[in-house]
Amino acid sequence: MSLQQSGIKGNIIASAGISNLRNYSPFPGEKIIIAADNDSKNTITNTITNNTVIKAAKTLEMKGAITCIVKPPENGDFNNLLQSCGDQSIRDIIEPEITKLTKAVETTKLTQTENNSIEKQNNITNVKELYNKYSKYSPVTIITKDIETALTIRQAGVEGKILCAIEAENLQNYNPGPKEKIILAVKNDVNTEKAEKVLEDKGAVVCTVKNDFNNVLKTQGLYAVRNIISPEIRKLNEKIESIQTNIQPGLCPKH
Repeated sequence: MSLQQSGIKGNIIASAGISNLRNYSPFPGEKIIIAADNDSKNTITNTITNNTVIKAAKTLEMKGAITCIVKPPENGDFNNLLQSCGDQSIRDIIEPEITKLTKAVETTKLTQTENNSIEKQNNITNVKELYNKYSKYSPVTIITKDIETALTIRQAGVEGKILCAIEAENLQNYNPGPKEKIILAVKNDVNTEKAEKVLEDKGAVVCTVKNDFNNVLKTQGLYAVRNIISPEIRKLNEKIESIQTNIQPGLCPKH
């Protein structure tokens, strides 16, 4: 009722329990926001609530929906928020998430098309270029081991070229540009030492970022994925600036 009273447009369903959602059949790509309580002051209750809400989101995603979880910033629920801060405070939380979900659906349609055609692309010894959105301010190449991680990073809107091939032998014929910034984005159990060496020997500036990016996207959203990658891009930029500063022309060696 609080969401409806605040003027949020859309179907509002009062049922976030797992058992209540088993018979709900979303259409493919349906945008669903799960509006949950914030029980941060009670650790036990908060853990139970989080687990229930995450399971609900996964149940809906398995049926083809695109979901996100939204909570009030302070302890309590949206009813408390409406009473204390007014209907605009609810719209300020919900409406940006609707925008994000709309973009996520558009991206999913694109990635499905890309995924269907990816095997038809020319391979560089199994190095598949999944996406190329260079920014003139921070061009970067992101290399993943699996297509799912590559699609996750693509969906998060990270700018740069995304390749799918982390094995060192797959990178032997990949020729990076001079001081090309490369991020190896992998899960925690993937060893990238050989891949790093292959790329660094070819003049690239490389770093490895380890995380379960697919899980981060599902549980924390697009911004969380970008917040993992963006600091590493800045570090690579600083590293390259440091290298360029140390190689200054016109300095005569001391005898």
